[in-house]
Amino acid sequence: MTENLWVLKTVHENHITSLIDSYQDSLTEYYNYDSNVANSKQIKAGDQAIIIDKKQVLGFATIAQVKESTGEKIIRKCPICANTTIDIRKQKLPEYRCSKGHEFEIPIEETKTVTKYSAIFSSFSHISSQNRDLAQLRPYYSSNYNPNMSMQRLDLDALSLFSVFSNDYSLISITPEEGYIQKETEQYTISNQDEREIIQRAIKLRRGQQSFRKELLKKYNNTCVITGCKITDILEAAHINPYRGNQDNHLSNGLLLRADIHTLFDLNLLGINPENFRVVIADKLKGSEYEQYHNKEINIDKEDISLEALIRRYAQ
Repeated sequence: MTENLWVLKTVHENHITSLIDSYQDSLTEYYNYDSNVANSKQIKAGDQAIIIDKKQVLGFATIAQVKESTGEKIIRKCPICANTTIDIRKQKLPEYRCSKGHEFEIPIEETKTVTKYSAIFSSFSHISSQNRDLAQLRPYYSSNYNPNMSMQRLDLDALSLFSVFSNDYSLISITPEEGYIQKETEQYTISNQDEREIIQRAIKLRRGQQSFRKELLKKYNNTCVITGCKITDILEAAHINPYRGNQDNHLSNGLLLRADIHTLFDLNLLGINPENFRVVIADKLKGSEYEQYHNKEINIDKEDISLEALIRRYAQ
């Protein structure tokens, strides 16, 4: 079963809508909502969520379970148009203004019986401060982006924007060196869960954004620029200058590499000399099967690659 990916918006106290009474979310533990919220019946255990507020991306969570209860809530409406999206104004009078522009002193209050939901997280990861721009999510909304909706579905490819990936656990971005020396914290136990889908999705994320990879496959005719491998299942989109945002998904900053070559490239055990576009391997690879690629000229259009990115990467 394929999980869904959601954007869940936490609404601050200075913004009153029919969606809150208030919900009193716990950022790292659970997200509360009710049956008045669009998509309220769609969120399920196993779904994943990117948590945002009105200004930035806050974190990433996996939903372990959704609890339900019946209760009452107060819905506040504009007395002029009955709109339920209302702002409290701190510096202007009258104090309230609805999203349609009507201004008024006091909203109408109505008590309504609703189904209350609490999405309980099994894991939560904070997003790094360098990667919190809300605009980067816009291309990934499954339906048109709606700023007034608190819960909207995203394409799973949006996960590649962030250095976290979770399926009942969190993957935090670490250097390859750290991955090799990290010690196991728990005793190994055999699980009956089918891990194939998790592995396939992890590979998908490893390749980067799918649109970027598809364009590189087209550009390089489904061929690794170093090995000449044409098995598309193991060809990956490699960033010359490491990925920091959407601007780095430029085709001139990309190479199509076989998976193992991509790993060596990321580890700086294999590089490309920007002066002659030939492969250079680290001393520790001498005598290995990868020595055959040392000093090999890569198969690219030299006019269609970022020389600046190659120079910067080679200096590392």
